[in-house]
Amino acid sequence: MPEVKFISVESVRQASRLIKERPPSEAILMAGGTDLLVLQKHKLIAPQSIIYLKGIAGLREIRPDGNGRFVIGAMATLDEVARHPGINQSYPMLAQAALAVASAQIRNKATLGGNICLNSRCWFYNRSPFWRSEYPECRKAAGGNKCYVVPKSRKGCFALQSGETVGPLVALDAKLRLVSDEKERLISVEEFFLADGIDYLALEPGEVLTEVLLPAAKGSGAFVKFRPQNNLDFATFTISVLPPRNGSGSRIVVGSVATRPLRARKAEMMLDQGTQNPASIARQAAEELSLVSFVRGSVEFKRQVIEARLHEILTHFEGHRSRNYEVAHAGV
Repeated sequence: MPEVKFISVESVRQASRLIKERPPSEAILMAGGTDLLVLQKHKLIAPQSIIYLKGIAGLREIRPDGNGRFVIGAMATLDEVARHPGINQSYPMLAQAALAVASAQIRNKATLGGNICLNSRCWFYNRSPFWRSEYPECRKAAGGNKCYVVPKSRKGCFALQSGETVGPLVALDAKLRLVSDEKERLISVEEFFLADGIDYLALEPGEVLTEVLLPAAKGSGAFVKFRPQNNLDFATFTISVLPPRNGSGSRIVVGSVATRPLRARKAEMMLDQGTQNPASIARQAAEELSLVSFVRGSVEFKRQVIEARLHEILTHFEGHRSRNYEVAHAGV
């Protein structure tokens, strides 16, 4: 086995300098390691240096900022996020997504930052070297000139964004703090994901994700993770829905079906406009999503089940709103 240098850093800027000094193929950042170790096992990566981030003080905190908002350190584990009283009260959709990841053992090691930055996944990539040898032209795994998911494509990779917490974070309009040894910046979670399965994150050289910034809560919302066998596997899709407040701000986000999370913007507009027909909103959302990958289920299967599950969510919202209306008028 090739020798690997394990470097535990004490500051973000130290990590940034180390990652910039080395070629991308030779150095990698490690948080919980639950994805990195599997990639190593499958010989998809072979770093000479692993830069360990969990020793950096302050990156594991979950705290309110005093203005109704929350800040979550990127090194907070998924278990800590799922069980935090403030997150459960103000952002239950995010707590549910964190709890839906894999198993308790994984959630105790995996971090929120790692789940956001999770490597995009594909049936033709996340396999053993022996299995991949039958598909030697894969753009992501072998640097070839073919995509086996979309064979007619001339460029690009269609590996899937797969972190369960990403959809809720997009729905919540969360932002990410990215820090390097030279600067720091904020970027929305939605803008953080690019439309390519190889270069899938908008990270500049040397940048490290340090914090997730959640705006003041706008409502409880709903989260669904769907996989046919209800096992510990990655989702066929996730749905994150935030109902409108005062006629605006609704979100319908579908994750794990493309290289980036997808928003059903026309369906969101219908929600904002007060359309009281869950079936038509769900149908519009399923139809407008740009689905091309058959990984984890055919496109038609995904559309049908997304429509059905979204219909259930919106019907629940509609019933809840009607009950609130009746209660309010009963007190008049």
